Amino acid sequence: MKKKNIILKILSELSAYPKWFYTAIALTLLISLISIVRPLLINTALNNISTSNIYDFTKLGIFLVLLMMMESLLQYSNSVISVILGQKLVLKTRKNLFEHILHLPISYFDKTPVGTVVTRVVSDMEAMNEIFAEGFTTILGSIITIIVFIATMFYINVHLTLAVLVVLPFLVVSVWIFKNAVQKSFTQVRNAVAHLNKFIQEHLVGMSIVQQFNAEDKEFEKFKVLNDQHRKAHIQSIWYYSIFFPVLELLSSIAIALVIYTSSLLPNVALGDITFFVMMTQMLFRPLRMLADQLNTFQMGLVAAERVYALIEENVPQINDGKIIFQKLQKGIAFKNVDFYYQDKQVKVLSDINLFIPAYEITAIVGQTGSGKSTLVQLIARMYDIQKGEILIDELPIQEYQLTSLRNKIAVVLQDPYLFNDSILNNVRMFNPDIAEETVIQAAKEIGIHDFIMQLENNYHYIIQERGSNLSSGQKQLIAFLRSYVHQPELFILDEATAMIDSQTEQLIQTALKKILHNRTAIIIAHRLSTIQMAHQIVVMHQGKIVEKGTHEELLQLNGHYAQIYEAQYETI
Repeated sequence: MKKKNIILKILSELSAYPKWFYTAIALTLLISLISIVRPLLINTALNNISTSNIYDFTKLGIFLVLLMMMESLLQYSNSVISVILGQKLVLKTRKNLFEHILHLPISYFDKTPVGTVVTRVVSDMEAMNEIFAEGFTTILGSIITIIVFIATMFYINVHLTLAVLVVLPFLVVSVWIFKNAVQKSFTQVRNAVAHLNKFIQEHLVGMSIVQQFNAEDKEFEKFKVLNDQHRKAHIQSIWYYSIFFPVLELLSSIAIALVIYTSSLLPNVALGDITFFVMMTQMLFRPLRMLADQLNTFQMGLVAAERVYALIEENVPQINDGKIIFQKLQKGIAFKNVDFYYQDKQVKVLSDINLFIPAYEITAIVGQTGSGKSTLVQLIARMYDIQKGEILIDELPIQEYQLTSLRNKIAVVLQDPYLFNDSILNNVRMFNPDIAEETVIQAAKEIGIHDFIMQLENNYHYIIQERGSNLSSGQKQLIAFLRSYVHQPELFILDEATAMIDSQTEQLIQTALKKILHNRTAIIIAHRLSTIQMAHQIVVMHQGKIVEKGTHEELLQLNGHYAQIYEAQYETI
């Protein structure tokens, strides 16, 4: 997105809260106008010092104190309102962002690191808060203050005002150079933060692998490089600040010196006017300095906003939603001349797939790793859309079914099922309050895993740690089976679900499977041929193609790919 479009987008977001936004602007304008009153009063008092008495100065002092208290109160109110406005917008934008992320196709996450997405949702949103909370209002206030100050200075004395403004071109050039340099460094900082988040997220998730391979030192060296890049980017931005602010102070001192020197050349310059211009020079450079700082904070926020809005508005291919509510599988699922490849790959993953999966029967899919088995079943849930051919459910194209209703009727149990850091109960019912605890308990009894859960502390309220680290692979599988069974799907997909479990747990799972798969449509992907011999049909895949179909006995008689796989496993045993 272009900067102009980002700014317009932010302004439209701010205008969605008119009461807070316009109140903040009104307070900013009022503070800018009040700030000029104090030096004007001091100017008047010093110019009339010969005709004033102690009573006049006392009134002036009291009024100045009250004025400063009022200005402080207004600044406090403005800060509070700006922060509230900023947090409202951060809340709204982060919700919109996460809602958008939830509906992105799986293909987006295939190519985007998780750490990058986390940076957008957390770090970049915090940087945007600077724009929402104080960006526009404070920059507007500084600009108005500068205009009011310069106009008042011209009104008091044109020559002294010109003396102050002599340094203005140097100031503008300094601000411009500083702005461009800091913008570049801020972009480097945001990129460095994204790389750090990505690296840390990956290594925290894969910590067991790092330690198993004794790679701590090597990975730490990689982290040191990324951390050093982050440090250098921050130091570079600080270095620009360390140069810019002393330059501002120098220019301010030069302007004051020019005021004093010019006043010595002009006839009849009053003491109040000299004092006024010395004060105004310092006060003028303060909003100029703040403006430069705010512009750079604004730039950092714009960089973050560009990332956030780019993700929200990214033209990611969306899966078209159908109109038909999928309720019950009656005939079966048909693949007709289906080709599929991932968007960033030219090599086909699936080629000319023709397959019919009958309703209320068990279909097994076997084949070597990378033969396309998992991809085939993902197409049924429309995790991806095909490039050629068609997939029919009960003789209707899959695209005509409403996506949510379709996925509600499909349960997938993976080789390593994902469990949330929450109770078994919430993991089973997927945080759906409509599924009662009694329903979950009854389902567990039906498939024979109630006793296993009752052995755990707090039973169904046992808290599963992150990634299920306090459960064995078999225990996680049992909970995943229960989760699938509770939701009563029309189609069960078991993707290597029994590949990593011991024989005792497998017995529990086989008992559960008999109950789960009774009179249901199921697709089983497995390497263990002993788990699929009861299938009504077995599909053999090789290099993205279906090469054999039939029952266990029929495929053995063919003496082809399936027979080779069977013999290899038998010889291993």
